[in-house]
Amino acid sequence: MAPHAEGPFGDTSGYTPSADSIRELRAALRLHHRQVVSEKTWLTEGAQSIDSHDREEKREPWILQLSLDDLNEIEDAVQHFEGTKLPLNKLQARHFPLPKLSLKIRKRSIALSDRQPYFLIRGLKPQWFSKCKNVIIYTGIASHVGSKRAMAAGDPNVLHHITNLDILPETENTIYRGPANRTMPIPFHNDYGDILSLYTLSRPASGGDFYLADIHDIVSRISETRPDLVETLRKSWIVVNPQADGDYDARPLLFTLPSGQMAIQASRSRLFGTIARPRPPSLPPLSAQQVEALNALHAAGQEVARCFEFRSGDMIFFNNLRMMHARDGFVDGNELENTTKRYLLRLILRDERNRINWEPPKEMRPTWKTLYGHEDEEEILAVRPELFSFKAGH
Repeated sequence: MAPHAEGPFGDTSGYTPSADSIRELRAALRLHHRQVVSEKTWLTEGAQSIDSHDREEKREPWILQLSLDDLNEIEDAVQHFEGTKLPLNKLQARHFPLPKLSLKIRKRSIALSDRQPYFLIRGLKPQWFSKCKNVIIYTGIASHVGSKRAMAAGDPNVLHHITNLDILPETENTIYRGPANRTMPIPFHNDYGDILSLYTLSRPASGGDFYLADIHDIVSRISETRPDLVETLRKSWIVVNPQADGDYDARPLLFTLPSGQMAIQASRSRLFGTIARPRPPSLPPLSAQQVEALNALHAAGQEVARCFEFRSGDMIFFNNLRMMHARDGFVDGNELENTTKRYLLRLILRDERNRINWEPPKEMRPTWKTLYGHEDEEEILAVRPELFSFKAGH
């Protein structure tokens, strides 16, 4: 086993659903794909893999394959931004000019709210650049998708590093090390914000595939046999608010927007807690029906999910109110085997140029105001890897 593989652990928080509970839910929901396998790879069974290395990108209109001209524009934009001498938190589209590429990106980003809820930019080679330059490139390109970056209350870091980060055993109970900084599989969930984006710097030795599932497809599958679980998702839940110990929000997880589309906001860390920080005992525990409804989101998500086998340099942008996401567990590589570790960067965006189609459910507006109601100068974009805080976790 590679040196950064995470051994078996018992997650009593409920964040990670057990294989048995998902197997039972599949039977109850009459989902017909193959049986769940070991916890390390339980997501790969049954998901629809659509992003193969053997598939021609031209058949996938949601993939924006960068041309040599596009890459030259990006290089010129990096030099332009560096010439401004501005700090990273001031990086916006006007400081990262992409004369022709911006039009291609904007065409896809405008469609995120309804017509095409995800797209992928492919063709960058992050191994050619320094860490700082990769951050400039990612933040610069992302600024043409969203004009505002999300910042969790109490955590000014807006750029998050999704990679396995070890901590000293003696700090295990004092430092939060959440799922994003472990090698464990992550079940279907949402983060907080409008548009979620990821930039793959490097891939693991094995595993770590990424999954997206549309809430309309998930609810359709659950409704076929258990409409009561859908109604449970529409009722009020006690959701952990990490701004203060014991704080909480009372709201549904599933919403219907004025447009008629559904929206979902189900962060498992804010509902179950995590292995590193369980749900506070001061809050009422989730009911058996609520746990079943949350795990049904995952079980049905597996049935309808699309699998993305990210390549190094891939950037994905997707509608976080509509698409739930998950990932497989993974094993990192090492220099002796000439393999790399899984390393992604995350930004959460809001497109204030396209606000009309991006109004969150009214119950979420106070949270959204907290996420986006700050000045760029308040942001920190950490170039070196840092642990996720619980405030910014998922």
